[in-house]
Amino acid sequence: MEFSRPVASGDAGGSVNKFQEQTVAKKPAPRAKVPFEKGYSQMDWLKLTRTHPDLSGLNGQSNKRLISMNEVRQHREEGSMWTVLKGRVYNISPYMRFHPGGVDMLMKAVGKDCTSLFNKYHAWVNAEFLLEKCLVGTLEDSG
Repeated sequence: MEFSRPVASGDAGGSVNKFQEQTVAKKPAPRAKVPFEKGYSQMDWLKLTRTHPDLSGLNGQSNKRLISMNEVRQHREEGSMWTVLKGRVYNISPYMRFHPGGVDMLMKAVGKDCTSLFNKYHAWVNAEFLLEKCLVGTLEDSG
């Protein structure tokens, strides 16, 4: 059984593979990186979620209640910063300094439904797992 091999053709500039194609790969634009403070990596966050008794700030109250969007908008202060992600309400205050994109980026989600913003940057991330200890409740169906 024979296999065909690329044939080199000669020219003044040396031999060039007849089948070789010139391709130029573009480098992706570098992402703006936010340096972590010592003790605020994603691994540190996972450790905290396993050891801290109340990251949601509910002080033992149930996280099974329905919450209106109006109530979410009222929680914009340090210690009680709520957001909606995929119909669930989270107190993201404890997570602010752990967010890989920095506090400023996460502030865009406070008091709002951040589902579309989240999906734009982190569609592959399991936020339900990362934020399960911050769950405050479920968004009330306004329809």
